[in-house]
Amino acid sequence: MTTYKKNYMEVCLTTGDGIQHLRLHGYLKRSDIPIKNETVTNAENQFGMIIAICDSDTLAALKKREDLFDSISILDGEDVRWGLYKTMKNENIVNQIKDFMFSFDFSDPKKSIENMLHRANETSIELFRKNKSFIDDYISTDTLTYKEKIKDLELMISYFENLERYEDCALLVEIKNQVKKTTIKNFD
Repeated sequence: MTTYKKNYMEVCLTTGDGIQHLRLHGYLKRSDIPIKNETVTNAENQFGMIIAICDSDTLAALKKREDLFDSISILDGEDVRWGLYKTMKNENIVNQIKDFMFSFDFSDPKKSIENMLHRANETSIELFRKNKSFIDDYISTDTLTYKEKIKDLELMISYFENLERYEDCALLVEIKNQVKKTTIKNFD
């Protein structure tokens, strides 16, 4: 088990569908709760899984938002982790999870935050590319305001533009235009 200063723990949250997954991801992002791992399994009984890092107060607040997840587990030992992975019957899913893993090093938070942002952007673009319903959910959700969606997309566009990944930028601009066309502008 990875240990963190200030009694941080890893918490695994599973989601049942794309909308719930998007809502959970947005809640964690807005609440500044670091996401260590995120994957979309799209399995029969589970859409996705997010492993977040939180303290006991954050965990208590998160548990009150049970509409955002199907199940929640504290990853306090290797037996719990292994049991969680064994519940996912497809070995390819476990291999995919490795692609989304990263460690949050509290001794070098700047590097860890940069790594987390990199993984979040890569995960988002991968989800957008692989699953049209994720794009539709992103556009239609009311969990994020119009301004939050536009800002989120602009930050991702800037990130991929700096990497000269213009196909990804084009996809994000297309999503941004769809948000502008279909979302009621909520300027709160």
